[in-house]
Amino acid sequence: MSIQSKILTTAVFLFSLVCVHGEILIKNGDKVAFLGDSITNFGNRPDGYVRLVMDGLKRCGVNATAIPAGISGNKSNDMLKRVDAHVIRKGATVMLLSCGVNDVGHGTRGVKLPDYKKNITAILDKAQAAGIRVVILTPTLCREHDLKHEYNEKLKAYCAFLHEIAAQRNIPVADLYTAMYKEVAALKHIKGYKLTIDNLHMNGYGNQMMAEGVLKTLGVPAEKIQEFKKDWNKIPSMAPIVNNQHFPRRLISIEDYEWLRKKAQEKGISAEELAWTILKDGIKALKK
Repeated sequence: MSIQSKILTTAVFLFSLVCVHGEILIKNGDKVAFLGDSITNFGNRPDGYVRLVMDGLKRCGVNATAIPAGISGNKSNDMLKRVDAHVIRKGATVMLLSCGVNDVGHGTRGVKLPDYKKNITAILDKAQAAGIRVVILTPTLCREHDLKHEYNEKLKAYCAFLHEIAAQRNIPVADLYTAMYKEVAALKHIKGYKLTIDNLHMNGYGNQMMAEGVLKTLGVPAEKIQEFKKDWNKIPSMAPIVNNQHFPRRLISIEDYEWLRKKAQEKGISAEELAWTILKDGIKALKK
């Protein structure tokens, strides 16, 4: 081989390394199943993490299809029972697995760690045997208001297992437990809920936190995600503002919520308290 040929071969090899290192794990034509519980179920709303992940992929030029597969109350045993029907038989080529908050958060009705390990292993076996590429999402916090809550502490062992089995199988992991823990701790100065609407289910901030963690794991650069957020912040989002917690009908954008939070902080109250004050004052004004 000539020197020129060697140089060309080396250049092509190095270029391929750069492409592989920087490529996004989801490809055009992929069908992406989001297997999870109520957090994933609610995540299929316009401001939810499922929609935001797909929006981020589309902005990166990836034309993929989502298969929403979140069911409220589901634990690992429930997901194992339906992975065939809700993921494999729907033609998924990729599965994002989010499981654990109910296994722990349901207390005595939950799933103990040894059984959780068996269930998750069986889910992965089924998906991988069907040729489905898997991404694991560690569970988010069970109780936002108390980082040291027994359920949050208990979840650590479940997350550790997910990291362990992912390493064994070379599966990417979006460590949402750690991301949420750090973000809630950093926002301790803010009164009221930080990332959830009820200590468990995500508000607009929480959905963005999840989407960011997933997209980074899929290979989307952090700076691109920050650009996406400028538009995401304009989407009417879940927030505990004069709302039914699980089925909000009055949604406000994060941009508006930021204004509300700022004004609330100036008064030393939560955004939720200020919202109620504005509502009551508005009613009084209309009565005059």
